[in-house]
Amino acid sequence: MNKIICWLVLLLSVMSLPLSAAGQDAERTVEIRVSSRDTLIGLCQKYLTHPEKWPQVSKLNRLPDSNYIAPGQKIIVPVALLKGLPMDGVVSFLQGEAYLQSSGNSAWRQLQLRDSVKEGSSLKTAANSALEISFEDGTSFLLREQSLVSVKAAKKGPLHLLRVLRLEGGKIISRVKSATGKDSRFEIETPSALAAARGTHYRVAVDEQGTTRAEMLESRIDLSAMGTTVSLKEGEGSLARRNEAPSAPIRLLGPPEPQALAAIYGNASSEIRFSPVQNAAQYRVLLARDQEGKNAVKTAVIKPDDPFVFEGLEDGGYYLLASSIGQEGLEGPLSKPYEVKVRRKPLPPDIVLPVDKATLPEMPLKSQWHNVIGVSGYQLQIATTPDFSGALIESGDLKKTVYSSKELQGGTYYLRVRSLAEDGYAGDWSATRAFSVVKLLPPSLHKPDGNDNKLYLEWEPIKGATGYHLQIARDEAFGTIIIDQKPGESKLVLENPPEPGKYYMRVAARNADQETSAFSKSGSFEIEQSKSYFYEALGFVGGVGLALLLVLL
Repeated sequence: MNKIICWLVLLLSVMSLPLSAAGQDAERTVEIRVSSRDTLIGLCQKYLTHPEKWPQVSKLNRLPDSNYIAPGQKIIVPVALLKGLPMDGVVSFLQGEAYLQSSGNSAWRQLQLRDSVKEGSSLKTAANSALEISFEDGTSFLLREQSLVSVKAAKKGPLHLLRVLRLEGGKIISRVKSATGKDSRFEIETPSALAAARGTHYRVAVDEQGTTRAEMLESRIDLSAMGTTVSLKEGEGSLARRNEAPSAPIRLLGPPEPQALAAIYGNASSEIRFSPVQNAAQYRVLLARDQEGKNAVKTAVIKPDDPFVFEGLEDGGYYLLASSIGQEGLEGPLSKPYEVKVRRKPLPPDIVLPVDKATLPEMPLKSQWHNVIGVSGYQLQIATTPDFSGALIESGDLKKTVYSSKELQGGTYYLRVRSLAEDGYAGDWSATRAFSVVKLLPPSLHKPDGNDNKLYLEWEPIKGATGYHLQIARDEAFGTIIIDQKPGESKLVLENPPEPGKYYMRVAARNADQETSAFSKSGSFEIEQSKSYFYEALGFVGGVGLALLLVLL
């Protein structure tokens, strides 16, 4: 007798256990409305994969007589028994990286746009990535970054459309289209709950602790866990922790509104603040290229008092969307898309003058650059350091592409120019030009000439020079100087040329204050033995000869 009581207690305890999400899999059913002349066996032959299982349908419906069903009567049929064809999904949107595993033991492969996704596949997204899978009936689901989901079922039959996803982690956003005349089910299983919907738009997320959060955006959804089902209407959410029933419906918070949206300039750091939403713990903000927020270029979860900060965006148009997150972690609907424009930066001009690394005389400096179409003006800087700290010259809004600066003292300088937009916004600086300023430029040598037993030497006259310093040596290093004179003109005639051989010449300019320029680059000439007063100029060594040739031309 005691054994019988123990068995009864055990049996009752088993029967009272709540159904898990997996246990509910066998309970999915569709209804068939009986028409005239329908029979149970005939319906099973039409709709069941194995018609011989009609007794199971009869038992489920508790039919007193399996041979008689009345017109208008509803017959419940398990979805698992129905005929069905696999319904493949297609990658309709892809941002970043996403991967597919066709079976449990196969290798993961990277997905591409328009790839097919079959029943039994698993999908995962990388950081800063998103993946959308669409079906032929218009139903779709969007996986956010670092999400993992498996497609347990995706099939269609004459009476039903069924898709079952298993979300292990991350967030999934579902858009389910109602199917006229069919039982359309879109279900998302998680480690702690089951979300089932009909013709709706909703989100399901699983965090690292295995807590499931469901957020209803349109129509309604049922969230089930531990034998308890909660029906969520539009604008409601619920959460289910592991081994716990789902919470009662919680009203989702409305989205925050941006306080001000001005134009965002290029790579400059920008920030946007939002209006307060009562009871909001955080805001989720995203900047996307599309109005739905799928193609997000920047996302962040911020505190209500903090700004949404971003930088480095390419020029163009974007959409800002935001949602509120309550104290329990449920996220409300996204705001309407706010258009954000990133200004196209004015291009920097190309500098013509001064030439990079040029040596210039001490006089008003002429700067010149190419015109940039569509700008209102330019700004110029000249400094003694390449980082332009403490710029010596900083112009205002220049309307022309030339600029003459005041006289600069001798030294090394750096120059750059940038374009200005109509509203005064300045673009990036141009490439930097370095140049040197000296009081006197070194002269350029002309070819020597010989005639009437005389040697004629000449060089380019230098502005501001009152005299010159000429040296002729036997060696290129000017270690052995044989002639060292300071003529007042830019030429010199040697009545008694040196003996035959090869010689090197250089010259510097002098002013009234006895300040001297650098020596010119040296040139060489040779006096032949056969004609003591005749010589032939052989040009200047290396690059010097080329420089003189250009001057002579």
